[in-house]
Amino acid sequence: MIFKKKLLIFIIFIVSLAFLFIYADKSKSTYFHIKKITFSEKLKNSNQEDLTKIIKNYLDDKSFFNFKIDYLISELEKSEWIRNVNIRKVYPNEVRIIVEEHEPVAIWNSKKYINNFGELFNVKKITKDLPILLSDETRIDKIFGYFSQFSENLIKNNIDQTILKIEENEIRSLTIFLTSGFHIKLGSKDVDHKIGLFFKVYKSLKTRDLEKIRYIDMRYSNGFSLGLK
Repeated sequence: MIFKKKLLIFIIFIVSLAFLFIYADKSKSTYFHIKKITFSEKLKNSNQEDLTKIIKNYLDDKSFFNFKIDYLISELEKSEWIRNVNIRKVYPNEVRIIVEEHEPVAIWNSKKYINNFGELFNVKKITKDLPILLSDETRIDKIFGYFSQFSENLIKNNIDQTILKIEENEIRSLTIFLTSGFHIKLGSKDVDHKIGLFFKVYKSLKTRDLEKIRYIDMRYSNGFSLGLK
């Protein structure tokens, strides 16, 4: 008899505890609605209104305590311009959104953007005027490496030129076209070395000579040739 009473008391205790937790959870949902959504900085390419709408729709029936950060991050990262999202809760009713957008630096095969990390990302429409990189799909890492190396050398050597296009053909022979109309034939062998050599050659030429040159052919193993306009 005593055992049955103890068992009954224990069951009542467990049920009461369960109701207490349910009530507490509902109280949190009732009294801790998210009232403020802030972005850490102004977005350049993403539509902040669209992102805010996604956030509000998800948080509509959630509280400060019971929404899932990971789920909301995964939803926001589906946006085409977003590379990474971080979310912070600020007590008692604020959600702070830290967004890292893709920063496009080139266009890959006229279809996709390449960001500053060499990663491809899709957008509905290519609208930016950026260098175009053309090659086999499997060669993106190598071509982006050449693009970065050449771009850095242009800045380092104070050359007022920018890359218009980098094209690698089916035999992996590389040509770099500059916005001035000048182009450099680098071939398929020792390209890294030839890029360095090109800048030494370029700096040795006088401005009046450069104006007469249509291309520099660096495909030779022990020199180069010039193509005149």
